Parts: sequence; structure tokens; C-alpha cells
Amino acid sequence: MHDLKVTSWQLFGHDRLYVNLPDGTAIGWADLGSGTITVLHPRYRDAVTDALARQVPDMPALGEAAPPGPPFTPPSAPRIPPLRRMRTRKGDGGDETAPLPGPEAAEPPATAPRIPEQARPPHQEQAPEPRMDRAREEPLPQEAARARPEPPAEGPVRARPEGPAAAPPSRRPGRAGPPELPALTPDVDLATRRPGTALREELGESGAGALVRVVTGALRRQREADPRRTALAGERRVGAELKRLTRHGWRVLHSVPLPDGTEIGHLLIGPGGVFAVHAEHHPQASVRIDDGTLRFGDGDPEPYALDDRFGAGRAQRVLEAYCTFPVPVGTVLVFAGVAALDVVTTPPGVRVLRERQVPALAPLNGVLTPTQVERVYDVARNREAWADA
Repeated sequence: MHDLKVTSWQLFGHDRLYVNLPDGTAIGWADLGSGTITVLHPRYRDAVTDALARQVPDMPALGEAAPPGPPFTPPSAPRIPPLRRMRTRKGDGGDETAPLPGPEAAEPPATAPRIPEQARPPHQEQAPEPRMDRAREEPLPQEAARARPEPPAEGPVRARPEGPAAAPPSRRPGRAGPPELPALTPDVDLATRRPGTALREELGESGAGALVRVVTGALRRQREADPRRTALAGERRVGAELKRLTRHGWRVLHSVPLPDGTEIGHLLIGPGGVFAVHAEHHPQASVRIDDGTLRFGDGDPEPYALDDRFGAGRAQRVLEAYCTFPVPVGTVLVFAGVAALDVVTTPPGVRVLRERQVPALAPLNGVLTPTQVERVYDVARNREAWADA
């Protein structure tokens, strides 16, 4: 499969090469730090290995482990009677005894050994002990009791090294996962916000302001002349067009608040990436965008910066802080109600559209997988994620 795409990704101390299908679905990756290959779908194992070998020709065996050798079989030893399987070694504190290794160590002795008083079952407390066992144990020193093996713990027990090596291994710098967000509650869920929420609050179209709007119906002309109402109408029209994309696997958030009092008008999240969408409503106007300028009709060009003006850079920093994968964020400027739109040049990563052209974003894909789309959406809808944007 020569149509696989290998991309490099470095974040939070990870250095990986991702192998993606033509539609952007990740099927495996190579961790260059640990030298391991992870294959998400077994049937693509050979394809992932070949794609990584073409990308890193000097590491053809990346992540491959040597085949295990034959299991070790200990040499057979002569059978020793259970009561005589003791060996003695000299030490500083006296003689110590320990059972000989081998499969016979797990067999019960022919004669029950002496059981301490505190561990002796009740029905054996008054039972006399055989004289033969007492004779065998009396010559043993006091240290023999401390040398008796303790009951094995669950699982394999490894020897603990002495000195500095005995300290538990610490997490490598940069390997910590992303921070955790508080639980999503109705108070912090941005999914319920409507287009132009901030403008609605300023114009009194929510809460107590709605009653004031009804009572002051005689001032309708003055309200319609308010430019904020024109802007709110544009937010509603663009929000309606963005809603059409949800049937194609896209997610939409409106009026994402930022700590400085501004907001991202709309945040579009889907297979083609993430876009900070800004609405401009200029009814029946002819608009021309050219090299950082904006001109209406035959008027003079006005400065109009597009680079990170609408929060795309801030959104990318927030989303990547809580995700374990890259989250590219672009800018989409949508003109609503215009009679004509002429776009000469725009900076990279910026799209300028009319409101009826918004559905053309639906076929974009290959940037985020469906699982990544849901993860980004879960982060973006949590108000606490934007506290330090």
C-alpha cells in the first residue's frame, strides 16, 4: 500500500511517526523514543512496517524484538528425602538453613515440621509431637527460625536492589499526559449557547431583557438601526449554515467565551480539522478582500487583518493542551447578505466564503478521525478549558 501517508508528530515529549490511510484514519505509529511500533489494525501490520521503513530507511527493524529462545529447563537432580533437604551456610550471625532449590521444595515433608504456638490450629495444640522431629530440631540454632522462607506473595517476587537503584523509577520528563478537565455540568457546557449569545445579552434578548424588549415595542426603528442587531442577524444566518454540516460528522459550538471578554463566534470541529468561524453581515454590499485590506463597493480600501484575528491560534493552544494529538485550527471568514464577494489574496490557513458557500466545507477530511473529533468537541464545549486561553 504505497498510498499510505506518514506524518511526524512531536508533542508533550512524544516523538512519533503516524501512518494514516488516504482518508486520514490512523492505522499505526512508531515511537522514536522507545523504538516501538503500534499497529491499530492487525491486517495493516505489513503495510505499516513497510511505510515506516520507507520513511526511516536507516531503522529497518524499528520496534521489532528478537524472537524468544527455547525455554530454560533446569538440569535434573537426584531426589532427596524431604526431611533431609537442608543445607547450611556460614554467616556473621551463625549458621543459616534454607531449603535446596528444585521441584522437590514444593512437596510436603513426610513428617510435619514444628508449628509455632501462635499458628498452630486449635485441634493440634494438645497433640504430642514425635520425638524424632524434636531431636532433629533441637540442634538447630536460633537463627534458623528467621531463615525459614515466608509464604510467597501473589505474583512473581523480584529481588530489590540496594542503594540508589532501589528508588522507584520516576516518570520521564515530558511523558506526563494532558491535564484533566473538571466534569462537564450544565453550568460549564457551551453546547447550549446560541449564535450571537453576547449580542443577545447586550440587546436584552435573553433573561429579563426580553420583557423590556416587549414593553418598548414603540422603539422598533431605533433598535433596527443599532449595528449590533445587524451583526446578530449575521451570526444567526451563519449559524444556520453551519448546522447543515452536522449531518456530515461535524460539530459546532457558538459564542465561545474568552477570558478577555471577547469570544470566538463559531467553532467548527470535524474530519477536516477545526475552524474558527467569524461572521460579517453587510446586506447588499459588494466586498473585495485583497492583501490585508477590505473594500466596500467603490470606497477606499480599509485595513483588515486576518492573521489570528478571530481566535484560531488561541483555540489551537487550548485544544492541544488537553489532547494527545495535533489539532490544526484554521480561520473561516463568512460574509452574509452581500451582493458580491471578490477575494484576491488571503493568508495561509484563512478561507473567505459567502454564507451559501459554507456547506462546501462538508467534504473536507483526512485531518481528524471520528474519535479525535469527539475528543476535541468534549474539550471545546467545557468552559473551564478556555479559562487560560
